[in-house]
Amino acid sequence: MHISMIIDDRSCDNVVRTTFVRKLSLNTTKHHKPHRLQWLNEYGELKVNKHILISFLIWRYSGKVFYYAVLTHASHLLLERS
Repeated sequence: MHISMIIDDRSCDNVVRTTFVRKLSLNTTKHHKPHRLQWLNEYGELKVNKHILISFLIWRYSGKVFYYAVLTHASHLLLERS
C-alpha cells in the first residue's frame, strides 16, 4: 500500500490521519493526557484523545512511533524530525 508521509523538522507532533486508521482497521488507545492541536487543518482546533503505535519502513530504516490519531488533511502520516 502506498501512503503519503511528511517528515517535518519544524513539527513537534507525530500525527496519523483517522481515515487511514479506519481503512486499515488499526486499533487506537486512549491518550493518557488529552490536549488540543491547532495547526493541522483549516477548521481550527483538533482534540487529541487517541494515539496508536505504528511500525514503518523507509528504505533500510525501520521504526516504531506513537502517533496522535486526528482528522487531518495534510497527509496520512506526519513524522516529526528529532
